[in-house]
Amino acid sequence: MRPRRRRWLVWLLALCVVWTLGAIAWAAVALLTPAGDGPQEAVERKAGMHHDQHQAAGRYYIPTYAKVEDGTAVLRYEVGNSQDSSVEDFLRTYDITVEPQRTSRSEVTYSDRFGDVRRTFTVTYNPSPEPGGYDYARITVRARDADAG
Repeated sequence: MRPRRRRWLVWLLALCVVWTLGAIAWAAVALLTPAGDGPQEAVERKAGMHHDQHQAAGRYYIPTYAKVEDGTAVLRYEVGNSQDSSVEDFLRTYDITVEPQRTSRSEVTYSDRFGDVRRTFTVTYNPSPEPGGYDYARITVRARDADAG
């Protein structure tokens, strides 16, 4: 082999090694860096409803809607009327112990503070044909900074 070809071969092999090491380093950083919150999780954190903020519960509910509207975090949950999913379990999971205010026959409101956040929970029951029961309830959480107007 001529010296000129040998030199190009060495440079080509060196370039392949550098490229491979760069790809390995990029993959290691991508795999070992924890993923940031997605948009829904950011809204949950703002409202004090993220599962990391309530680890003692050992469970959490996933919102069907999560957006920030005019500086207010708005989350909606649907819970059933069962042992695993109920309004009572939801309140216990998120440690909501305040007394409710009945706003209508099928609606109840709870208001509390979680850190620097003022939250309002509106529970709307879908009545069941059975007396005194409900098929499911929709829980709407509105949360904003306590010092915001």
